[in-house]
Amino acid sequence: MKYAFFPGCTIADRLPFIEKSIRLVCPEYDIGLVGLPFTCCPEPNSVQSFSQYTWLTMAARNIAVAEEHDLDILTACAGCFESLAMAKHMLDTSADTRAHVNRALANIGREYTGQARVVHLLQVLHDDVGCKGIEERTLRQLRMRVVTHSGCHLLRPERVLQVDLAEAPAKLDALVRALGMESVDYMDKTMCCGAGIRGVNRDISFAVLREKFAGMSMVHPDAAVVFCPTCFISFEAGQRVVNRMFGTEYRLPVFYYTELLAVAMGLEGTESILSGHRVQGTEETVARAMGHGGTPAQAPMGTHGAREV
Repeated sequence: MKYAFFPGCTIADRLPFIEKSIRLVCPEYDIGLVGLPFTCCPEPNSVQSFSQYTWLTMAARNIAVAEEHDLDILTACAGCFESLAMAKHMLDTSADTRAHVNRALANIGREYTGQARVVHLLQVLHDDVGCKGIEERTLRQLRMRVVTHSGCHLLRPERVLQVDLAEAPAKLDALVRALGMESVDYMDKTMCCGAGIRGVNRDISFAVLREKFAGMSMVHPDAAVVFCPTCFISFEAGQRVVNRMFGTEYRLPVFYYTELLAVAMGLEGTESILSGHRVQGTEETVARAMGHGGTPAQAPMGTHGAREV
């Protein structure tokens, strides 16, 4: 499998350790990552709110770049996936919209044809590699109790994106179990992390995040596992803000799935990946999950030995 790799601005600029984990694991499953001159997806909320035509044209330009190389696009960011997939849907279902956008692309010598697919890494690992394929390549089981969060942009609108069930997502849970971890259901599992409204109303955004953590804390997880870089930042860095605003003491390690996959596969370089995390105690949590220094504590969030974020 060879794809035009679209890591997205957030991962490339703010979370390089996540990109490293992806680039470590993908070759192990014969997933080729080809770098192309992409721009921002563009960001699915802000750009579209100013001009849907600009948003469509920028997205179409990115897809056209992949089409020129006869490649499908593999995204690692849920927001990038939704932006490109939704734009593709609109362009493929409206001849007028497509013609309008292509007139703009003609100015830079490009054309959107609709030939390239847009997929997310979650789909490739779950649907193509498969949980059995994942499990067969691991060298160690990670004994950890986790909560998962797929992210809104991967799930809705379900009829268009077709990644997982919007109200009962299960694919990330299955991938987690393939690494030996226990995935625990919790209240408000499909609730937003709050990041989407942070630029509009900061207080409400972090109140939403607090409610999300409250639901997670009821099941006493050792960590949270996500497949969205924005959700990763919201959960990991947002804990400190929530604690300051509401007097809570959340200290929950957060992982993008491929980080834990790289650890379970025993790949070299995972130390530098984990060292990029902001929740102190993250590396110790992984060590305990591997059987080094005892088993995870399975105590309420904030009491796993991690210090302040």
